[in-house]
This record gives sequence, structure tokens and C-alpha cells, in this order.
Amino acid sequence: MHAGVATMEFIADKKVLTVPISNNADDDGSPSKLWLTIGDRKIGPYDLVTPRTEADVGWYGHFPLEHFRGSRVKVRVDGVTDEAFALFKQSDTIPGEEGFYKEEYRPQFHFSARTGWLNDPNGLIHYQGEYHMYYQYNPFSVKWGNMSWGHAVSKDLIHWEEKPAVLFPDADGTCFSGAAFIDRRNQLGLKTGSEDVIVAFYLRTGIGLAYAYSNDRGYSFTEYDGNPVLTHAGARIDTPRPLWYEPTQRWVCPTYDFFTSAQGNKLRCVGFYSSADLKNWRLESRVEQDKWGDELCGCVDFFELPVIGAPRNRKWVMIMIDGSYIIGDFDGKTFLNQNGAPAATKDRIDSLVVDHNYYATMTWHNLPDERRVQIAWMRSDHFPGMPYSQQMTLPSELTLHSTDEEGLRLRMNPIKEFESLRAKTHSFGDVTLRVGENPLAGIEGELFDLEVEFEPSAGSETSFDMRGIPVTYAADTQQLACGPAVTTMAPADGKVRLRIIQDRTCIEVYGNDGRLYIPLVQAPEAGQTALKAHCDKGEAQVTYLRVHELGRE
Repeated sequence: MHAGVATMEFIADKKVLTVPISNNADDDGSPSKLWLTIGDRKIGPYDLVTPRTEADVGWYGHFPLEHFRGSRVKVRVDGVTDEAFALFKQSDTIPGEEGFYKEEYRPQFHFSARTGWLNDPNGLIHYQGEYHMYYQYNPFSVKWGNMSWGHAVSKDLIHWEEKPAVLFPDADGTCFSGAAFIDRRNQLGLKTGSEDVIVAFYLRTGIGLAYAYSNDRGYSFTEYDGNPVLTHAGARIDTPRPLWYEPTQRWVCPTYDFFTSAQGNKLRCVGFYSSADLKNWRLESRVEQDKWGDELCGCVDFFELPVIGAPRNRKWVMIMIDGSYIIGDFDGKTFLNQNGAPAATKDRIDSLVVDHNYYATMTWHNLPDERRVQIAWMRSDHFPGMPYSQQMTLPSELTLHSTDEEGLRLRMNPIKEFESLRAKTHSFGDVTLRVGENPLAGIEGELFDLEVEFEPSAGSETSFDMRGIPVTYAADTQQLACGPAVTTMAPADGKVRLRIIQDRTCIEVYGNDGRLYIPLVQAPEAGQTALKAHCDKGEAQVTYLRVHELGRE
């Protein structure tokens, strides 16, 4: 069956353009390219694999037409059969959407896109009571590519509604990661109504760091005429994270940057730029790295936190792409480590994250009460046969603590809003876990939130079996394991405290009040619904054990 060039034109009057995707994009179908011309705006090309016949359709991607209602749309597809092109249609629904979020490998309270691929969270911002989450998005494959910005909105950080994508590939390149901020002073002069302008600051791959702006509360964006706004000749500058620094009355922006060392080597760094007007940026300082290629300085987050129990003691925190972090002070130009010297990546504190399925963390900007809530891409390859791939972690709140042993340290715990999903609770107190005994016998389900505190006896091995996936603690080695993810965690005040949260596709373990975090993408085997709490060796005295069965609403 011949695959050629096909075109069509129409006036946009429905929500989406449906795009058929081959059911086996690796081995079959037609490698295709898709372009759209909407008015005088050209979007694409998108790389995709279209089916040869309707019988070969695996799922349907979609392009949002809601932004362009009333506009003339021209569609061109290269490398498509006539039968497949007939499936490109305007529609108010996505074929198959009645089955979305009911699939076997679909998380129920971790965000995933309806179809397609997602990765890094981008542009996290709170505005007028709504939490916006943009993210790296490929609408036409379950693999990375065609980088766009997808969009979801929530009122509580738990229940998310996917909205139309907002940034699209074009002749200037695809849309890589970045952040969003509110131009409250209208310094860019782009405000057209009563709402403050929300600005996305991101990498447009063909030209450099760019702005796109929204006058409708973050639901649609227009590319800034002055792009690019920041470039660095010689290599790509990436992942900007802008913030307003009140003491100097300037914008400050850490970026994924590079520099040339005294020895002539090109090395990576976090480059700090500043601007008084958002139009002219200058380099202020660097957090230098001693190598080039591992992306450590990419997707950095940078923010100020008070120390718990000493609110006047405020410190700046830089989180690297792997979750490691630096604590120090900032004067609007230079980030200083805790010894007062310019910070470098060698000053990093080991991540509290056991990095099994975790990448590119970001926190929300403009949250009430100075909360600092983060989410990350829970990257993995455990979504066989699904019309989507990848998911986000559960949002977690970050706090800064002073410790006697280690000095200042971050902790992270599930946001309090998550407790709204608890539908039924089973409580056990003053229980001794032993070999061959299971106080959780009879508790079965799919979605769980387990809280436990126990004192392990010498030589004991304590296990919490979550639908066939073990979470274990060995007293002698102080080894905590969740499936293949293994780390060490000493008891706190002689006791071990765990929070274990299980979704349909994953488990997250928070250890000792957030001192440690394990994210693991792993689905239980079919038919596994039971929980177990027991010791494989020795005994463990439980102070409390609570199992919360979770609902979806």
C-alpha cells in the first residue's frame, strides 16, 4: 500500500485533530511527518508512525484545536496512506477515551497524560487558586521526541485535569524544559486585560532561551516577538529557573550553562544571570562542575527555605537533576556555600532520594504560605501496551531541618492534601511482628497508604509485602529495600518509621519522617491484592501500624 503526501483544509470548530498512531511503531506502519498551518502560524514538523490501514491503529494522538477555533487549518502529512489519512479528523472526543485511566498499567493518583509520552515537569506555578503543571510532552508517540509543553491543572495538587498543550514545535525548533513566572510589574509590556501575565521561559532548541506569554491565566501562550532573549555562543544554554530577588530589585535566573576552564576545557555549570527589565540579561556568577557530560547541572531548582524551628534562619537550596543539593546563602549575584565560598558542585549533599525512578525535580512557584512542593518525572519503561508512557511522582513538601549529626538537611514528605484520598483505615497498635504471623491478613485492595513505626530487635528482618512487592528492613545492616531499590537508613531514636504509598503502577517509600525517599515504578503481578506485615527473622515491636485504603475521588 503506497504511502505518499496528503493534505486537507478546514475551519477549526472542534476540540482536537485526531491523529492515528500505528499499533507497532517499532516494526510496522509508515514513518510520517505532520505539519499544520493555522492562519499564518506554521507548527511542526512532528515525527510519527502512522498505520497503513485502520486495522493497524494502536491508539490516537491529538492536536488541540481549542486554541484556534474559527481559524483556517491546513494539514499536511508526508508518508501516509490514503486509508490512514482518512482517520485524521476534527473531533470533540479522542477515540478510545472512554477507557482512559481504566487501563491495567495506569496510575490512579500519579499524573500521566491521556496519550503519548511525558517527561520533565516544567513551568510549575500557582495562580488565582489553580496549580499549573506543564511538562515535556510528545503527543504522537510513547517514546521521547517532538518536544512540546503539555498542560494540566489542579485545585489541590492531587486531582489533575489535562488541558490542551500550550507550546509546539516550529521552524525555530522544539520546546525543551523551562520554568514559568508572573510578570506582576508588566515589565515586558504584554498585559492586555485584568490578569497578570504568566511567562514561560524555556529553551526553543533552534534559537536559544525564549519567552512565551499568557494573558488567560496560563491556558494558552503566544511566542514573544523578541526571542531569543538569552543565548550563549559555543553550546546550548538550557533549563532556566527565573525568580524575583527583592533586595536587588532584579530578576535572577540559574541556567544549565557552560564555561571554559583555565586549562582550556569546556565544562558544565549552573550559570546565574540577572536582569532589571526581563529583556537584558547579564552573567553574574557560576556554580562550577568539573566535567561536561552527565547533565548534573541541568534542570536545577533554586529557592529559599526557613529552618524548621528557627524561622529567621533562612537558607538557599539548589537541587541538582539527581536530587543532590547544596545549601548556602545568596546575595543576588553569587551562591555561597556554608563556608562562605562560591558554591561548586563538590559542595553537594547526597540526595535523600534513592534514585531508582526519579529525574528532573521542580517545585511550584508562588505557593501560599511559602510552601515548597516538588514533583519529579518518575522515569521508567513499565507501561507495556498502553497508549501513554511515563508518569510523575506524588507531590512532596520540602522542609529544611537542623540536625546534631549532619547540620542542615532537607526532608520530604507527601503533601497533606493526599490524605483526602483515604477511604477506609485499619489501625493496629502495640503489635509484635513475628515470623509466620500477619496482622494484615484479610486486607486486600489496589491502592494503599501504610504508616508504621517499629523497633526492630537485633538480627531481625522486617517485611511489609505490598501486593507482592516487598519493602524490607534488616536491623543488623540497617538496610532498607523496596524491590530492587536498596539503601541504608539508621533508626531514629531507636525506631524505624515508614510511609509506604502504593498506586497501580508504583510504590513510594518515605523513611524516618522524610529523611529518605524511594520512588519505584513497579506494578504488582496480576491477581496480587493482599498485604502482609511480618518478620522473616526475629521480632519487631510496633508502636503503630495504619493501613489506609485509598479511593480515586
